[in-house]
Formats: sequence, structure tokens, C-alpha cells
Amino acid sequence: MGTFTSTRKLDLSSSPPIFVLPTHLQPEEQHETEDKIYQAGGHITYDAKEARLFIGRVAQKKRAAFDLRAKGVWTDEAALPEHDPSGSHADGVEAEGPARKKVRLSTSTRGRRATSSTASASSEGSRRENQPSDVVWPDLSNHVLVVKLAWLEASIKEGYLVPYKPYIVYTARIVPKPDGQSTPTTSPTQPAHLKAGSSSSSQRRTSKPDVASILERAKAEAATLPAPRRRWDDHGRHANTSPTQHKRPQLHRQTTSEMEYLSTHPLPPLPEWATGPNATYSSCRSTFLHPPNEAFISQLTKIKEARLLRLDDIGVRAYSTSIASISAYPHHIAHPEEITRLPGCDQKIATLWREWQDSADTDAERTIPIVNDLDAEPDIQGLRLFWNIWGVGPDTARKFYFEHGWRELDDVVEFGWKSLTRVQQIGVKYYEEFLQKIPREEVELIRDVVLRHARRVLNIPESKYGTHEDVDCVIVGGYRRGKAFSGDVDVVLSHRDENKTKDLVGDVVGSLEEEGWVTHTLTLHTTTSDRGQATLPYRAKPHGGHGFDSLDKALCVWQDPNFEDDVEEGDGGGEEEAEKPRKKNPNIHRRVDIIISSWRTVGCAILGWSGGTTFQRDIRRYVAKVHGLKFDSSGVRNRGNGHVLDLEAPRPKNDPEVVKMLLQGERVERGDERWKGVEWDDKDTWEDRERRLMDGLGIGYRPATERCTG
Repeated sequence: MGTFTSTRKLDLSSSPPIFVLPTHLQPEEQHETEDKIYQAGGHITYDAKEARLFIGRVAQKKRAAFDLRAKGVWTDEAALPEHDPSGSHADGVEAEGPARKKVRLSTSTRGRRATSSTASASSEGSRRENQPSDVVWPDLSNHVLVVKLAWLEASIKEGYLVPYKPYIVYTARIVPKPDGQSTPTTSPTQPAHLKAGSSSSSQRRTSKPDVASILERAKAEAATLPAPRRRWDDHGRHANTSPTQHKRPQLHRQTTSEMEYLSTHPLPPLPEWATGPNATYSSCRSTFLHPPNEAFISQLTKIKEARLLRLDDIGVRAYSTSIASISAYPHHIAHPEEITRLPGCDQKIATLWREWQDSADTDAERTIPIVNDLDAEPDIQGLRLFWNIWGVGPDTARKFYFEHGWRELDDVVEFGWKSLTRVQQIGVKYYEEFLQKIPREEVELIRDVVLRHARRVLNIPESKYGTHEDVDCVIVGGYRRGKAFSGDVDVVLSHRDENKTKDLVGDVVGSLEEEGWVTHTLTLHTTTSDRGQATLPYRAKPHGGHGFDSLDKALCVWQDPNFEDDVEEGDGGGEEEAEKPRKKNPNIHRRVDIIISSWRTVGCAILGWSGGTTFQRDIRRYVAKVHGLKFDSSGVRNRGNGHVLDLEAPRPKNDPEVVKMLLQGERVERGDERWKGVEWDDKDTWEDRERRLMDGLGIGYRPATERCTG
């Protein structure tokens, strides 16, 4: 924390009980912050359950809610109660001065406060006279307020309470702790509150903070914290909704036999990617579909999915990083120390591996106990049931299960059908069919049909098939990464003539519907065509869609219209045969996404739709941090000036200065005198454009079969 100076003395006596969140604060910073609040007359509490105002170095709502939950405070996001100017107030709230409300403190605190009220009245009154701003606290009896540390810093600097609303991170109402949860206990050595005006506080407020007391307080607080590896607790114990997740794995201790093993079986060398400057970015290394440690990774994936269903974004990211790192490791793991050496992996993952390794004799039989508990947990089973509905995410699945109390798909149909979106209704209707995976041969047949209709609506003559005047249709997604079966089919359509890709998605889908291949068009976006097929602006409003995608696309329900009817020629004869209805189409329904990209950025579109989720995330992280760029499936922009960069176009070969020029936004044209006599990389297929893009971004090209991060 910085040093604050002010000509006025800040008065926090009107504030609700305050708790300082330790996230992103060093212990010294946390204790310094607490002392400043204490010296200003604030109601510091070390029991988060009693606090109503939380101050910390957090900026995201989800992180704030997570930190409160980690301290045993369970909340639902909600607006703060409106202030009642009449002076009436709810139970548990005291009014101080005109139009002022304050949360009532605990019994012990009220007692201390009463004994010192007379002594402190005059000093408080004088401070209020010097306070230009009269901050009115809302009724926080059943609500909490999380503000940025900057609010306290600004208030101390100014010498009075500055308005807190610009610094709000999270507002919520307090809810009961869910069944099966355990929360941390507070230290019995800590008082519930330290309130200015008590006999002890009056002594401290007239002198410098007692260093010894600060150290004692730090020791007492440390006694309540988990073992040093707190990250596991933050991702596991506090974020769970199941008592099965509260079992902390025993830390592995190296035995003499293991030490002897290591002396005769040294650990394999770390791959180059694990020690380089880009070790934390999965987009800068090769990750294959079937890695040596696939069985163990499948267990970690189940834990990650449970974190996802519990809305634990931090845990999801942590497990995603660990899974991507282990997936890229080229050796079969034989010792837990191999894991702790990998970026993004810690002792928690190594301990899980030891539990998995010791559970059985073969990889096929091995499991992690915590995964067995998850598989048997009714809540997780119910959430997964709803999560598998097309169009239902983790948030909605939790509403179905916890808020509405639904347990089966029939409950959704009976009690909530009218509240579902069209996508969700179709997801319920074809639930079992959508769960069936699509073999590669069928994916290719669907691609061929889409390509045929694209050629039809663009009037591509057969003589031009396979030439630069033809339309390209590329299968992306899991198919391109080499999966034997896919959950859905994603195809990207593009043409070198930009006029032909504008509004193409509607024409193609209409043609497919007319012939019976598409039975339902659930969403049809023309966002790229609407903005003239330009790259998405740097500061664009969030757009709902697939990942970081903003292209023209259609989400369709697909069914092969061709099937053998049981009506045979001559059966019944004449008009009776003609009137006999055809039987219902028995072919399975599939999910198909048709994406349209202009040729200028086709490499971005195909790259953006081809990698695993973590691979895509790390591309964005890498180019933002290393080059200051924004990448999405519609193109690349400079974050500083918003300029579009063309990293896909043909350019001179083997010239490192070219990439520098491109990243700076300069144009590289064949007619430039600088490139006389230089060989050009002027091939212009979508594969070439994707390769040049990856090289230009600095992540290096690798085929899609090496982007399987999960």
C-alpha cells in the first residue's frame, strides 16, 4: 500500500463492521490496512460472518463472491436496499444523525461501544464537522458490500469518506449456507470487533501501532489458515457444494525406497517448452490427442467439469492449465516429482496422481477417490443431466436443479417448458439423439452436402471446382484435431471474392432447408455482414456466440432426409397408394454449425475454431501480453491504436524484419523496392493463410492434431 497524507483525520466510526480481504495483499499490507481502519475509528472485525463491508484488492464480482464464500459468507448477488429518508429502519440497524443508517454490531461490541460513547462523542462530532462528504450507508442487516481498496486510499488521502459507489465491486444479500458445506472457523484468540473508543483502543489511537500486537495478531490469524498450499483449498474445499470434496489428500512424503528409485531411475529431461519463456502458454507447444498420461488426464477432466458445474471459474482455469501441461508431457509419468516440475502443476496435482497410481495395478482400472465421490454425488449427476441439454450452461443447470427443484427431463417439460428458449426446447426434444457421437465418415458426408449447396447458391460451375474460383468448405472443431467421434459438426465456408461471402449464410441454410437437410434453424447471425465483413473492433460490445467468435453463422438441427419408406410401388394401387402417408423419418438428428468467413481473415476463423478450449484461451493471452494484440476469429487488431493487422497475406520468405513490420501495422506489398529479388511465400490456400498467421503471432505453426489441450 502507498503512503497516505491528509490535512484532515478520516472518521470511519459510521461505517459498518469491516473485514479486509487478504486476496492479492501481502500480510504486511493487510495488517497495515487494518491498522489504518482501526486508527480512523472503523469497526474492524476478524470474523467475516459479522462483517458487512469488505475491502480488498479485488476487481471481479465472481472473485469477490468466491473470497466471501471462502470465509464462510454465502451470498447471492443483489442490489443494496434503498435508503429510507424517514429515519425508520429494520431490526438490527441503528440510526446515527439525520438520514444515517448503521449495521448493529455484536452484543460484545455494543457493550464496549456503550462504555465509550460519552468519551468519544465530542471527538466524533469535531471530526464530522471537518468531513465535507456525508456518506450514507444502506441497511446492511442482510446484505454485504465489497469495495476496492482504492476507496479507502482515496478516503484517507482526502480526510473524509468519499462516495463508495464508484468503487463497488460486488453487492449481495446473505443467504444460508448450503447443506453439506463446511466453512472455516474463526480464531478463538481474536476478538469479534476492535472498536474505537474502548479502553484499549483509546490508548492505541493516541500512539503508534504496537508492532508486537500486530505480530501477535498475524500469528493468531495464521493459525486459522490451511497448510501452505492454500491454492488447493481455494479451488477445492471452499468452492465445493459436496462434503466429499472436503477430504484433503494426504501430502506425499518421499520414502527411502522412492529415494533409492530416483537414484537408479532419474527423472526424464523436461521438454524444451517447459523451461522456455513461453512455458505457461499451451498455444506455444504441441499437444496430441492421445498423450501418454491420458488415463490420469481423464480423471482430472472430471474434477474440472465438477468445478465448472459449481461455477468455480478459478478452479476451472487452474485444472485446465494443469491438464494442458500434462497432456503435452511426452513421457509416461512414473513419479510425482515429474508433475511438480511442469508449469501450472503443483503438489495438489502430484498428490492426486499418487492416489490414482496407488488405486489399482493398471491405468484402465485406476481412479482418484475424489472422482469416485463425484460420480456418486446426486447433485453432480443432476447438474450434469441438465448441462447436457443443448443451450443450457452451468448457470442455467443450477437454476433448474437448485432453484426449481427439477430432477428429471420430464420436470423441465412439465413445469418449465414455456420458460425455455427455442434452443433449449430443441435440446430437450432431441436430448438422447444429441448425446450420440458423430463418426468421422458422417461428418465428411455432412460437409459434402453443405459444400454442394454453397456451390449451388453461388452458381459455381463444375469446371471451377477445386480452383481459386471455387468455395472452400473446411471441417473444424474436434474432427480437425483428429477425434474419431464428434459431438457436433462445425464447417467454415469461405470464398476469395469477398462479395460472395456477404450474407452467404442465409442463402446456404435456406437451400438446405428446402431440400430437407436442416429441420430447425435455431440461430442465424449475420454480425460480420452487418459490419461490412470488417474485423471486430477492439472495443466492441460483448457478443453472444461460440467462444471469441463474431462471424456470420447458423446453428442448425440436421437430419438426412433420405430413408427407405415402407410404401412399395403397386402396394394398394392407384389413389390409395398416393394417399398413404410416408412413415416418420427414422434418421438421427445432429447439431451442425455453419460458419462464414471472408477470405481476408479465413486463417483467423479456422484457427479460432480448430484448437482446444485452453489452446484458444492461451492464444489470446499470449498475443495480448507479448505483442499487445487482440485476436479473435474475425482478425487481429493492435490494442494500442485499434489498427487491423494483416498477418495472413502472402509475404517475402525468410525475412525476420517482415514480421516486425506486420506487427507494427506496416503494409508489405510485392511492388516495394525492398523486396526486389526476394522469394515470396505467395501460396494462397486456407492452410497457407493459417500457417502464416500462427507464425506471425509468434506461437509457431503446428497442425490441428497437435492442439488438443482439452
